[in-house]
Amino acid sequence: AGKGKFVKDVQQMLSRLGDIAIPHTVYELVQLLDFLLPGDPAACFDLFAHALTVSGQKYGFQGESLGVDVLVRVVSRSLADYDYIFRDTARRDKLIACLDIFIEAGWPNALRLLYRLPDSLR
Repeated sequence: AGKGKFVKDVQQMLSRLGDIAIPHTVYELVQLLDFLLPGDPAACFDLFAHALTVSGQKYGFQGESLGVDVLVRVVSRSLADYDYIFRDTARRDKLIACLDIFIEAGWPNALRLLYRLPDSLR
């Protein structure tokens, strides 16, 4: 419950960090969102996707090996524990956008993750 309240309280700040962050900051932000995921899975995944698709892509986070590792970890955990959040079409599109960024960067782990997606998310 505390994690959910924290996410709600700082959601705008975390979103703003996702707008302007350099790769190291995106990595730290994504680590924080991974920790907070149980508190509000939908909001945390949306913030995660926002950080990766806005500043992460702009500043080359997809080129970092730590970036693909954290992407795989967060997406795998979200799919395993909070699959219900992907009933939302917009969130599914964000998931695919995140995977596309890392697949285009040439990371085989991201491609394997795409192949493991349930048919309902493809």
